[in-house]
Amino acid sequence: MASMPTSYREAFDDDDVALHAQVVARRSGSATRVEIWKDLPERVVGICIVADDRPGLLSQISAALVTLEVDVVSAHAYCRTRVDGAREAVDFLWIRRVARANGSIGLIRPRDVAAIGEMVDALVRGSAKFDASVRFARVIRSATETTRVRFDDGAGDGTMVLTVEATDRPGLLLVVTKAIFRAGLQILGLRATSEEGRAIDRFHLAELDGKPLVQARLLSLQMEIFSALEDGEGDSTHDVTASP
Repeated sequence: MASMPTSYREAFDDDDVALHAQVVARRSGSATRVEIWKDLPERVVGICIVADDRPGLLSQISAALVTLEVDVVSAHAYCRTRVDGAREAVDFLWIRRVARANGSIGLIRPRDVAAIGEMVDALVRGSAKFDASVRFARVIRSATETTRVRFDDGAGDGTMVLTVEATDRPGLLLVVTKAIFRAGLQILGLRATSEEGRAIDRFHLAELDGKPLVQARLLSLQMEIFSALEDGEGDSTHDVTASP
């Protein structure tokens, strides 16, 4: 609890914290740990993903989910400093299977979470990579909804909060996190929600070296995100491939 940021302590109660701490402890010496920590209505499950913090980690997690046709309903991402001084990511994602053609949604089973864990672990270890060919499960177009990308001051320390509002669809988190990764920025925290078909994703961002974000960087990232979202609305593809 003490090692986690204030936003985490405000979001979860003591029972949740106890469950999360057990998942973190079970990571032990592994590169990653992925477990279900809560079952929810409407075939949604909450999973906890623990790994060493690194640039592009959220993109790798998102890529694994897209590959396995799993949709992110909501997400919280945090970083903490362990007693040994290492930086550790502790991420929580509320997920469910992408709807089938007939509209039905399958269950997320323990073996599905194990597959997510294996894919994330392979991406983190570098034995798999994502490039260009796992097709988005579906794309939702809307002529009336617009995409909004805006920045707000973070904690007054040179960090920024990026908010992306767009029509929700599987793979959206992957598109945005890849754009942030390509821009060479680090994600300090994430709060992603979906309301009435609209995704609202808030990223707490900083430069990799900790320097304040300058206006030119923000404008460049804004254009990169708009471009990535526009490309992703067509017949765009993304790949996760295993290395030999």
